[in-house]
Amino acid sequence: MRKHLVLSLTLLLVLVTAISATAKTSSATKYHRTNGDITATDPTAQTFTIQHGKESSTFKTDGSTKFRGLGSKTLSLSDLKVGDNVRVSYAKTGTDKTAARVDVLHGKKKG
Repeated sequence: MRKHLVLSLTLLLVLVTAISATAKTSSATKYHRTNGDITATDPTAQTFTIQHGKESSTFKTDGSTKFRGLGSKTLSLSDLKVGDNVRVSYAKTGTDKTAARVDVLHGKKKG
């Protein structure tokens, strides 16, 4: 009887540990999406800012950020120009917004 109790408790401990580890590693990043016109870029800080209506948002970029132009052309942060209309998919960590993907929807507006 005592062997069964120890074995059951050990099995329960292993099961709880496995569930806990799975829960920590499977927490997927939630992505958000917005669009707007680029109002500033900062290659040194690796950031860019867009204006959407009355709201302005600045996004960080990193080595995993993907930039796409018209026709799925691969771009970089330095290719973004003030006035470009973009769609941004990003992850939020606290107040920081890090762009995962930036799609240029159309170039600088004429006018």
